[in-house]
Amino acid sequence: MNQSLGIMTLNPQVTNSYFLGIAQQSLSYPIDLYLFSPKGISPLNETVDGFYFNKESQSWENEAFEIPEYIYDRTYYQKDMQSQQAKAVVQWLKNQGHIRFLGYGLPNKWHLYEKLKKTPISPYIPETYLLTDGNHLLNLLTEHKDIIIKPVDGAHGFAIYHLVESQGGIVVRTTKKEGIMEQSFQRKGIFIKWANRILQQHTFICQKRILNLTKEGAPFDLRILLNKNVHGEWREFQRAIRVGEQQAILTNISMGASYKSYSDWKTLHDSSWDTIEEELTDIMEEMPLILEEHFSALFEIGVDIMIAEDQSLWILDMNSKPGHKVVDALGQEKLPSLYNAPLDYCEFLASQSLTSLRRGDF
Repeated sequence: MNQSLGIMTLNPQVTNSYFLGIAQQSLSYPIDLYLFSPKGISPLNETVDGFYFNKESQSWENEAFEIPEYIYDRTYYQKDMQSQQAKAVVQWLKNQGHIRFLGYGLPNKWHLYEKLKKTPISPYIPETYLLTDGNHLLNLLTEHKDIIIKPVDGAHGFAIYHLVESQGGIVVRTTKKEGIMEQSFQRKGIFIKWANRILQQHTFICQKRILNLTKEGAPFDLRILLNKNVHGEWREFQRAIRVGEQQAILTNISMGASYKSYSDWKTLHDSSWDTIEEELTDIMEEMPLILEEHFSALFEIGVDIMIAEDQSLWILDMNSKPGHKVVDALGQEKLPSLYNAPLDYCEFLASQSLTSLRRGDF
């Protein structure tokens, strides 16, 4: 009897190349594949309105079906009411004993920090502060001079601000679709009013800015994609350097950054690569195990690591629903294996009889 695997996303798109790739690879698996939104679920009937992948026609078809036994959660939430309702439905799904998620997600950036600062990877976690109000932010800026603030639940570079204090006042920079937007404050009272206004919109964390720029003045970092193999074991799937635009704040691909080959980058840039790679190996071996020990079962993780000017390594972010452009951009020969991964892991889970499971109330 076939297993049923549902790809869940807020707004399902049958033209999505990643979902299509998984669907094509599913032809050789005893798995029935579905695509749906939590908005399409009826908890009362435990049915879903969504799409079923017809293996004969090799196309997605509209269909009503029972909630799949296994769920690959690719849902990103916004602040709107629909997202909040969808989030409640997903939490209900996670609490159903007969439904298994490939990964149960991670908490927000602050909760991650609070746990990870007490673990063996704490030396690689930048000191982080939970902002309370404008005065708190001003005090941190006065102390550190050059800081970054970001929402605890932000993604894709959303609402990240770079703040610098100098003798001329305070300069705030952020990235919008139109490019870098900059605002200066000569008076601290006006800055505090501005800060209180944005802090009412989101809960922010603050970190001292870690310097690492190319000779051209562009920020860069290292993106590593981890996922589990057919045996349920963690592996490093792809690594690449992300380079932002000149004078940019972010290395986010959606904000104009690009991927560069890691091996090519090493050749062109002199660094203590043997030491860096030794540390990276230790981090990548420990981190997924620590995350699962402290939170819940995961399937894949996108890790952003900064290589600072002094060659120190810093974990900037960990995402349990990472993008896969890093593979598409540099490792196209790996795409079939990427598409197979959720199908392989679904089969692995189906072979396991786990009596208890932490299901991530995030």
